[in-house]
This record gives sequence, C-alpha cells and structure tokens, in this order.
Amino acid sequence: MKRLWIAIAASLLLTAAAASADPLPTNQLPMYGGRAKTEAMKSADADFIALIEKQGLSRAEGAGQMLKLGWTAWAKRDMATAMARFNQAWLLDPENGNVYHGFALVGAVRGDAPSDVEPLFRLATSKRRVDAEAFVDYGYFLASESRLDASLLQLNKALEVSATARNARSNIAFVYYLKNDFASSCAWVRKAAANGDRMEAAFPEDICARADKPLDRKANDSARPPA
Repeated sequence: MKRLWIAIAASLLLTAAAASADPLPTNQLPMYGGRAKTEAMKSADADFIALIEKQGLSRAEGAGQMLKLGWTAWAKRDMATAMARFNQAWLLDPENGNVYHGFALVGAVRGDAPSDVEPLFRLATSKRRVDAEAFVDYGYFLASESRLDASLLQLNKALEVSATARNARSNIAFVYYLKNDFASSCAWVRKAAANGDRMEAAFPEDICARADKPLDRKANDSARPPA
C-alpha cells in the first residue's frame, strides 16, 4: 500500500507541475482536461497502472479503490483530492459512470459553469455501470437550473435503476412543489418519508397542508431542494 501511495503522489506531482501556469492544474480538470501529456506524465501513468495490476487488481477494481478514496475526500469537502482521485479512477476505467458523476459534483461545488457540469452528468448516466445516485444528483442539478420536466425524467430513472434510491422521491416531491402541484408533491413526500429520504423538517407538513388549498398559490422561490 505504501508503494501505491508513492505512485499516486508521483503521478499527481507530474500532472500538476505540467500546468502550473493555468488556473487549474491538469489533475484538477475532468479527464485531465483532454490535454496532451508529456512523456514523463505518460510514464507516471504507466507506472501507476502497472502497480495496480501488480497488486493483483484489475483496472476496474483499481478504479473502484480510487473512487472510494475520491468519495472519502468529497465527504470531507476536499475537492482537490477528490478530483485527483476521480481522474485516476478514469485513467483505470473510463467506462465507469460513477467517475463522471464525481467529476460533475466536484465541478458543481467549486462553481464551474453549468454548461461544463451538465455534459459530465450526461456522460455518467450514459454508462452501463453507474449507480442510481448519479441520476438523483443530475435531477437535483436540473431542478436548480429550473428545468423541472427534465429533472423529473432523471429522478424517475434513478428509481428504475434502484427502487430504494435515496432522495429520489424527496427531490421528485420538491420538483412538483416548484410546479405548484402540491397534491402530487404531498404524495411523493409520503413515499420519501417511507423510504427514509432526507427532507427539511417542516417540508412534509407544509406541502401536505398546501395540498388541501387552491393550487394557484405560487411556490416559495427561495425554497431549496431537500437533497
């Protein structure tokens, strides 16, 4: 494991140094920014892949390890480390949709343009191997862009991938709230509660109270999605 960390560190130093004049180093750009790599960088990549395989891991298994490290960094809000690990996962297994999901979330959190973030969500959800959470987060992203019908499409896809997808139902409830369809929102709130989804404490009671009132009331524009 110590040798693996040495190889990771060497790869990161080379990719960062190659683009020190840019706002973000190469290893902080999804898929290394599509930039041509120097011979030293190519050699570091080859050494990294060889070390993964020497440990008896397939490239896909190695990518899984890097993804775990990336999500751990993500949970700590260490976006630089998360992006670096997701890039290494991509190097090992570019067909893993969860890699692009990671790219998209890091980009969204650090304020990348929506036009840069959405293609990464599209890539994530186009892959055969991708978790339901990618569709949930894509739906959340689309709702934040006021693309409500497109958001519902992705959130329902999440439930097709996994019937128990966390926070898919609570986000669907919120989208219907934004559409001023409080009856549908209340129905989905109940489903979300049964699934253990995350919601703001007052959200279920407020929505279901509104469901018994005229639906011409405007939703609170300042409200935020529940996940």
